[in-house]
Formats: sequence, C-alpha cells, structure tokens
Amino acid sequence: MEQWENGRHRRPLLGRRRMLTWLAVGSVTAVGGGVALRQSLAGAAVAPAGPQPTQGLPALDESGRKWSDVKGWGGKAPGAGSAVRITDKVVLDTDARVGSLLIDTGGSLVFAKGRSLTLESGGNVEVRGVLALAPDAAHTHTLRFPGIDEHRFQGGGMTVVDTDTGLWVTGSGYLRLDGAPRTAWVRAAGELKAGESTVRLAAAPEGWQVGDELAVTPTAPPDAEGFSEAYDLATIQRIDGPNLTLAAPLQHAHPRVGVGGGAVFGAEVLNLTRNVRVEGTEQGRAHVHLTSSRPADIRHAALSRLGPRAAGKDSWNGQPVTEPVLGRYGLHFHMLQDASRGTVVEGVVVRDAGSHAFVPHMSHGITFRGCIAHHTWEDAYWWDGPSDTRNPQGPSDDIGYLGCVASRTVFEPNQRGYRLTGFSLGAGTGSTARDCVAVGVQGATGASGYEWPENSEGVWTFENCLAHNNLENGIFVWLNAAHHHTVTGFAAYHNGGWGIEHGAYLNDFDCTASVLYGNAAGGIAVHALGRDKGTVLDGLLIDAAGQSDYAVSTLKHQLDGEMVVLSRSRLTGYRKAGVAFRATVDGKPDDIAVLDCEFGDGPELWLDPEAPAPKQILFRKAGQSGTVALAKPAPGLAAGPWNAATSPANAPTPPRQVVLPALKFTDSAPKTGRVQGG
Repeated sequence: MEQWENGRHRRPLLGRRRMLTWLAVGSVTAVGGGVALRQSLAGAAVAPAGPQPTQGLPALDESGRKWSDVKGWGGKAPGAGSAVRITDKVVLDTDARVGSLLIDTGGSLVFAKGRSLTLESGGNVEVRGVLALAPDAAHTHTLRFPGIDEHRFQGGGMTVVDTDTGLWVTGSGYLRLDGAPRTAWVRAAGELKAGESTVRLAAAPEGWQVGDELAVTPTAPPDAEGFSEAYDLATIQRIDGPNLTLAAPLQHAHPRVGVGGGAVFGAEVLNLTRNVRVEGTEQGRAHVHLTSSRPADIRHAALSRLGPRAAGKDSWNGQPVTEPVLGRYGLHFHMLQDASRGTVVEGVVVRDAGSHAFVPHMSHGITFRGCIAHHTWEDAYWWDGPSDTRNPQGPSDDIGYLGCVASRTVFEPNQRGYRLTGFSLGAGTGSTARDCVAVGVQGATGASGYEWPENSEGVWTFENCLAHNNLENGIFVWLNAAHHHTVTGFAAYHNGGWGIEHGAYLNDFDCTASVLYGNAAGGIAVHALGRDKGTVLDGLLIDAAGQSDYAVSTLKHQLDGEMVVLSRSRLTGYRKAGVAFRATVDGKPDDIAVLDCEFGDGPELWLDPEAPAPKQILFRKAGQSGTVALAKPAPGLAAGPWNAATSPANAPTPPRQVVLPALKFTDSAPKTGRVQGG
C-alpha cells in the first residue's frame, strides 16, 4: 500500500511481509521480495535495452490507452499516493497527480496534443521509455513537482536518488519536450522610456501571444543607479507585428546605445513563456537529469523553479548561506560522452532557478540554440570544473551556444560571487559561442558575462557575442593557456568593470574587430603577458565614453612572458590617458607595444610613477613612421609628456593603417522550429 508522511509520498518499507503495489499496464501487479523494486526506486543502474540509439525520431503514438480509462488501471485510476509504473503505451488525456512515476523500457507516456494538461508528481518521474509533451500551439502541457523538501536532497552520482525529486531520463529513455516555436528574444527598435507601455521591436517575433511574460534588459550607463538590475518584467496585452502593448507601463528607462563600429543596441526583450513547462514550486525546486543513451529533443520549453539548494557550511555577516546541491541543476546532461551527440536544446528557458541553468557535463555534441537563462543562481551555462587546481577539467566537446542569453545571473550573497559568469567556456574542443548575450550578471571580483576559467582550457570559436550591464566585467580571462585563443566581433558596453579583464599569468590570445564602450573601469585590463606568440589586441574601437580614466591599463604581471601588442585601434573618451602602464612592484614589469593607434583628446599614454621600470614599452602613433621606447625618467630629470623618458626604438612590424571594426549583430534570436519527423 502507498504511504504518506506529513502530506508527502514516502517510499514504503520493504522486506518481511511488506510490498509496494504498482499501478501498471491494464491491471495491478505486485513485486515481492523487495530487490527489483528497491533497485528501481533507489535508482540502481538499469542496463540499456537493445542497441545504441539511431538518429531516427520516434513517432508520437496517441493510439495508446487513455489515462482516464480506469479499466487500464485495473478499475481504479492512479491517485496522489500512487507509485505508477507504465510498461505499455499511455496517453495522458486528463489532469493527474501521482506519488511517483516510472515509464519503463518499452513504455511511453504521451500528453494529448490537443488539450491543456498538467501532471503533478510528489516524487521522481523516471523515464526509461518515452515521455513526450508536444502540444499544439493553442494548448499547454505541464509537468509539475509540488511539495518538494529540498533539505532531503543528497546530490551526486549517476543513478536515481528517490529523495532528490525531479525528472530523470535514464537507460535508453527518450525525452521530447516540443513546444510551439517562439522567437526567444528581440531587441527594441528604439529607446524605451519609463512610464511607456508600448514597445516597438526590431523585428516581428514568431509565436508571441497575448499574456506572454517578458523581461526587458537594462541598458543604462554604469553611473546610473541600479544599472545592472534595472529589469522590467512585463506582460503582453496586445501584439501587432513588431508593436507590443504592455499590460502596465515600464518602470525603468532602457536607452538605445550606439557603441560605434556600426552597432546600435536596443534592450533585449526576452520572452519567458512557453507552452511546455517543467517546474517545481516556490516552496521546493526540482531538477532535470539526463543519463540516457538516447539523444533528447528539448525545444521551446520553460523549466522553472529548478536547481535545489542546501544549507552550506559558511556564513556571511553572521547569517548562514546556502549552496547548490551537486548534480541537481536546471537541465543537466550528465557524463554522456558521445551518447549525447545530436541532442538539440532549442528555444528553452530556464528561469528562477537556484543553481546552474544549462549543464552539458562531459557530454559531447549538444547544440543550444536560442536558449535563455534568466534569474538563475551560479554560473548559468557551465559544466563541472576540476576538484582542485592540480587536476584538469573533464571536457565536453563540440558544444554549441548559438544566440543564447544569460540574463540576471546571481549569487548568494552577491559579495561572495567571485568569478560568477553567464557563460563558462570550459574544457573541450570544437565548441562555439556565437551571437550570444550576457547581461545583468551580478557577482564580485572577477565576475563576468563570459569566462575562460582557470585550469579548464577549452578552445572555442567565439564570435559576435555581446556583454552589457553586468555588475563587473564583460569578459574575464583567468587562464594559463597551452593553446591559442581568438575573440572576434565582440562588443561590451556599460559594464561596471572592464570590457575585458585579461589574465592570469601567461597565455596567447588574439582579440580582433571588437568594440568596448562605456565600461566603468575601462576597456581592457592586461594582467597576463604572452606565453609563446604573445597576445595581440588588434583593430579595436575602445570608447571610454567618459566613464573611465583609461581606455587600456596594465596591471599586475605574475610571470615574465612575451610581449602584448595593441595595434591598429582607436582609443577615445577616456578622462586621463589612452593607455596607462601600471604594472605593480610585486610582479614583473610591463612588456607591451602600442602601435599604429589613434587617440582622442588628452595624453595617449601614462607611465605610473609607482610602477617598476618596464622591460619594454614601444609606441608608434598612427600615421607616424618613428617608434619610441618609454622608460622611467632618470633621477633628477623631468618626465616627458607621458610621465616617461623616451628614446628611438625599432618596432616589430612596419607602420600600418588603423582598421576599425564593422560589427554585424543580429537583433533577434536565431529561428527555431519543432522536432521534425514526429
């Protein structure tokens, strides 16, 4: 018999004279002895049935027996206290609530596409067969986990844990979440003013409907109060092509920002509504965990109130703080290796989550297209790092982040959010981040929109990505790299720190054709010197827009390395100087060349008198043929115009013309569609 404790479904005790009755195919069946049942409920590994999956998509068969037909359940339909096991084909045609659900190998549960349906489960839903939520555009399918007690979560491991309530896809199970397509996000076509209730978008979105919930991102400069948190949540009251009428006026201004390089950015308007939903509740967060050998199809779904948290060992200002439960994230692909190749996650929203949003952990070949993480804790797009700095990170290869958004990424408490990031660009090969947006990332020192993390080196194609209105940096590199890395077509505006903060000790990066505008600390901070070929910053437009003293500044260099070259760029809008050389006395001296760059008003360079004598600083202004070396003035001699002494020098390259970036950003998320062949 089913057992409940404090209103919650509890696994009954087994052994001796106890047994659990499963409501199953066509009749009630009993499992005695406890062994097989205990393995199922406790999550013992289940060997995949049959061969590895093929690329073909299974058809959704709605010819199965109906959930509402009590004859299929032996005369009594499952209830809130039932542990349900499905081994045949079942169509959910009515709202239902169960204590737990196992869709066994060979079984399927398909939500009827022409109805709005909700299935609630007080315990785990485990999928070894097929689970499909694929409504037509007029209806909504919801899988909800009410009454979760996050204090019971154990975390970790490859197998199902019955206390860790959520959606588990195991064995050779197949998950299809296939909602109606919605354009994930579109930028506003103009400035949005506080008090307005109309929004004109840069393009007409697909699939948006009256009643959809929107998040409008902040765009104000970093000297504005709350610049990284000034979101508007709004509801669509009327829609006419690209023109929206909101149910209530905007509370914040969202200016349209011209950053240069041909790019003008309006606020991103994120659509957070989908008609497929997997959710916990405000009282308890669930999770989605995939270890199946069969690639999933997860499209146009909203995953909300996931990612449980547990009491941590630390406190802050005398108050206890929580920490994420290991392995229990928003959408977690766990150590699938090549079995995940071909998986598509498209148009998916993870929101209001207590932990990481999208986690392809040691799982290869997954494409995330037009996805949104909004108001989530911990790094939004991430996979597990090494256990300590002496070990490498397990790689995930061929991951694609295409037109994805990390929005309002938070930490508890924010002052402890060191190196919090929207996109952690971790270990592996063949991965791509293109046309992505990181906005409203909170955190403390080293936090950023995008991070190349320490001891987790992956070689990424990184193109046409944007970071704005993050509390700290646009990009944070803290990598001692063995490989060469490139950043191209990047834009960072109105961040509270640097556009790019570049460390750690030695690495080789090329940053080209990028624009850094109005970032509070400056355009680029240079910590790291080059490893083999040196770092090259070429063809940049750095406009401080009056927000910072310097466009570029060197900082502490931990190790002596190869030269950093800043070339063919334009630096303007700074308050004191274009480039400040500020290496610290407890590190290695500056080794940098500034060649063929244009400057705005004020000194081009400034050598900090507190910095040690440089190893080498070369300077050749755009349009000039001569190169000079900067040095500290000899004792008793007056400094020159850059607070430095100069002498003729030879540059590593002949004079070249300034090459300014011509950015080509799209104003909306990539087009997405439903699963084909189903």
